[in-house]
Amino acid sequence: MNRIKAAIRKTPLFGPLKWLAALLGRSSYPLSFSHTLPAEPFIDRAIARIGKNPDPARREEEFYSYFSEIWAEGYEKGLTQQYTAYLPYIPKRSDLPFLDIGCGAGEFIQFLSANGIRAQGIDSNSKEVARAKEYGLEVNQADALAFLQEQHACFSGISMLEVIEHLPPESLVSLLSSIFKSLAPGGVLLLETINIKHPLAFHSFYCDPTHTRPVPSDLLVFLLQWQGFTCVQVIYTNPVAFSYQQRADPSRAYFSYAVLGIKPTLSI
Repeated sequence: MNRIKAAIRKTPLFGPLKWLAALLGRSSYPLSFSHTLPAEPFIDRAIARIGKNPDPARREEEFYSYFSEIWAEGYEKGLTQQYTAYLPYIPKRSDLPFLDIGCGAGEFIQFLSANGIRAQGIDSNSKEVARAKEYGLEVNQADALAFLQEQHACFSGISMLEVIEHLPPESLVSLLSSIFKSLAPGGVLLLETINIKHPLAFHSFYCDPTHTRPVPSDLLVFLLQWQGFTCVQVIYTNPVAFSYQQRADPSRAYFSYAVLGIKPTLSI
């Protein structure tokens, strides 16, 4: 057997066969002992997207605005694909506004508005709110829980995209309770976060210094059901599969997931 393996290694087919085995999860392609890559131009990308250099006197305040814009070209296209996957679940003929909590610079609000959905947002970061307002969006600086409890507003839907991993775990139950009360009957809640079943999840999660802890999909599903949401489902986005086995299991092949629930139209 060893002689056969040695003979195969000398044939031109060895390289393609090794790659195929790696794709099927049966092997890993042999790598050199070391490999050096140039660092990504994170600061240059952020400056290009924001349109100006950081203010030396406000570096601490502006940190997150610049950090949120470090991703490679094509990131915006990926966001549009992600938002498009959610669009069929968003109420479109409601007189009530849709609220995006933790809206950042307002990318999702812009997308909803472009699709005829009245949307507004809140964010705790004053710099991100200022950026959103530069686009003419209806965005205010506010703490989510305080905003929902003080405004007594009613929304057709509420989203939190890549937000819950920033929150203290003990605050989730009370926040979801307030969200439930703030939704109109039939209103939709959409919560998106990193899929920690994916092999790359923890690198992405701990890249952001403001993250507190990852949230498994099973926990999030239970929390929505506990609050009374119905028709709860998990929407996976951003496929990145490294093996055949992973590809066959969507819960491990997709980098992001969102849990969606609907407030019942009738109380029982």
